[in-house]
Amino acid sequence: MPNTAQLTARGREIAQSIKDIDARDDLSASQKSEALDKIQGEWDSHMVEVKNSERASELAAKMGPTGDTREIDGEVIELPQMEVRNLGQIKKQLAASMLTHPEYRKAVKALDDFSKPKSQFDLNFSVDVKDSTSANNIMGEGLYGTTGPSAVGQNPFLTGAFGPGILPTFLPGIVEQLFFKIGIADLISSIPVTTPDLSYLTESAAVMNSGAVAESALYPFSSETFSRVYEQVGKIANAAVLSDEAIKDAPQLFSFLQGRLIEGIQRQEEVQMLAGSGYPGVNGLLQRSSGFTKPQTITAVSNVKFPATGTNGAGVVQANVSSLTYGRKITGASTGVYPTATAIAEGIFDAFVDIQLSVFNTPNAIVMHPRDFEILRLAKDSSGQYQGGSFFGLAYGQSANAGQSLWGVSVVTTPAVPQGTILVGYFDSSTIQAARREGISMQMTNSNGTDFVNGNVTIRAEERLGLLVYRPSAFELIQLVNG
Repeated sequence: MPNTAQLTARGREIAQSIKDIDARDDLSASQKSEALDKIQGEWDSHMVEVKNSERASELAAKMGPTGDTREIDGEVIELPQMEVRNLGQIKKQLAASMLTHPEYRKAVKALDDFSKPKSQFDLNFSVDVKDSTSANNIMGEGLYGTTGPSAVGQNPFLTGAFGPGILPTFLPGIVEQLFFKIGIADLISSIPVTTPDLSYLTESAAVMNSGAVAESALYPFSSETFSRVYEQVGKIANAAVLSDEAIKDAPQLFSFLQGRLIEGIQRQEEVQMLAGSGYPGVNGLLQRSSGFTKPQTITAVSNVKFPATGTNGAGVVQANVSSLTYGRKITGASTGVYPTATAIAEGIFDAFVDIQLSVFNTPNAIVMHPRDFEILRLAKDSSGQYQGGSFFGLAYGQSANAGQSLWGVSVVTTPAVPQGTILVGYFDSSTIQAARREGISMQMTNSNGTDFVNGNVTIRAEERLGLLVYRPSAFELIQLVNG
């Protein structure tokens, strides 16, 4: 029967599968229904195993301690085990100890024989656990303790005489650290590749001289220029070491650690695709910012970190863009003042038009820091009404709420992008794709260095991918600065 940690891990896997199916936009309603039907069977089977495990635990608890036996006055008495698991067992231990006490058994015999003189009942019965002063009895110091429990992370028992007999409530699971949600990678479609070197051909120039020609006149000639672009697959990896005992004795930790290794790779993948500096990693999108649409001439900014230093919940190593080229700058109206919501919204619409004139498609995503989107979302008109909808859920003018979007285009908010930087782009398979050589894989071995003789196991996870940016001009960066 699977243990609690294995059941918990399996439950998470099934729940994640359900979320993944629900989030897939490429599946029709019937396809989603069929996929969920398959998951339903796995879920039902999992719930049966959970119920069986809970029932087995309840039955084991009801059985109580099963220890040694002792013969007293011709009667076999079962003695309690020394290991205490819960308060019910503590009660049974105390009761069993009293039953074996000679004075207690004499008193019981006297009570059972009603024909004996009353003097037979006059027996002293004392269980010497501690002295009888009020400050040192079991119901005083032993129960509550004199100085309280030990510091957190140390001995969890009370400090009184009976402190070790009062078991703390050990709650299941692990209180995990929180990390901000990743979402930029979801904007980029993927293709499989079979080699680490990638190359594609681009039409770098087209001279079309077609025109009207008179009879017997010379035809105009056109020409084409092609260029070859090269990219390289990078690798993202993660590793950890566990002892043999940890794997055997703490399966929940082993399962948790594997999940963290994978999550670490997924989080680094997003940073690499956004701002990676190239091999041995990924040549990220923002490393090509010099080729983005640039309607204005703006001084490039050096050494921009993604995510910014001190970003809470990043859970990832930063990537650095040594030179970031912006296409538009939006400046606050006065000294020290940040741009207003109206100025930001209009600047983003300007970027839409810039990209439309470059790749002849309307951008389909805006990526910005949550604080910058907050300025837009809290914008009010001259009457004090929220232009994006009230906090009761009604949109401006009492119409349906448009959700997290601007000018009808989806907004992705993420702390991975520093405040003051907005990325506008047409994310399409004709403009950008992730080239995946190997998906996330995990291996473990005890043959790494001295792992075998030290009783350790090294666990590693990795993936290999590259980024193909066919049309850098399908993207534009906006810089927000104080006046």
